[in-house]
Amino acid sequence: MRTLMACLLCFCATQAWAGSIEIESGKMTFFHKTNQAVFIHNVHLKRDAFDLQCDKLIAYYKNNQLDRAEAFGNIKLKQGEITGSSDKALLNQTKGKLTLIGNAILQQQGSRVQGETIIHFIDQEKTIVQPKTGGRTRMVIESDDNSTKVLPGGEKK
Repeated sequence: MRTLMACLLCFCATQAWAGSIEIESGKMTFFHKTNQAVFIHNVHLKRDAFDLQCDKLIAYYKNNQLDRAEAFGNIKLKQGEITGSSDKALLNQTKGKLTLIGNAILQQQGSRVQGETIIHFIDQEKTIVQPKTGGRTRMVIESDDNSTKVLPGGEKK
């Protein structure tokens, strides 16, 4: 758990998107009056070691800086050993908040956090995993403990 959360914090801290961002897509449209850029069709956002793929991305700008972004459809995230997926992702740079919505999953080396929504507050180093209404969240932690080995015949050492 500690390793996954440390990696999640590292992953999310880079989401502030302060550096150069490269976005490729099948089509992009700029809306100058509303300070928006809309990218559709096989969108691929890359910043350093961070990759995000989705069907549609809307970037909102304020004073020529990225203020927030919304990604929709088949979200796939990757940074180093950490991968994730969701139906929708929201980044609010002003509030320092990253939200994965709809079948949200973050995983690293066999450990996984899963819920309907995963909210990470970058500045507070706090993560909340929420289930669907009436549902449950789930975390799987792969054990490094070699002291419990199953011997032939099903006996534990």
